Amino acid sequence: MTLQHTRNRCLLSAAAVLVFSLVYELFSHGVRSSFMLGAFLVPLLLGALPCSLLLLAPLRCRPGVLTRTLWGSGLAALTAGCLFRGVLEIYGTTNRLGAVYWWCGALLCLAALAVWGFGLYVSAPKRPSRIG
Repeated sequence: MTLQHTRNRCLLSAAAVLVFSLVYELFSHGVRSSFMLGAFLVPLLLGALPCSLLLLAPLRCRPGVLTRTLWGSGLAALTAGCLFRGVLEIYGTTNRLGAVYWWCGALLCLAALAVWGFGLYVSAPKRPSRIG
């Protein structure tokens, strides 16, 4: 899957989450949740926007499949965390297990950045040593 496909999937995910959020809040009897309404921003701002910017980068700087998979999994966890928190806010309750989404999403995104950084380090042109 190319970076353009990843960007398009993020845009579709953002649209689907926005539609879900609006429909869910339509039937919530006037109760609103900023987490529910803002959940679409996660795939939009952390998914589609970086992919669009990376399309402008040279080919060797673009992330590989593992990096994109880890990043996408992190975004999915963060988006699910927003939706979960929004549902709980609309329902009028709290749950400590909601923090698992935030921690897992953050760890997956950090792992993606580490894998990408390691890939950039390994693929960087080697300089000759100046010993002598």
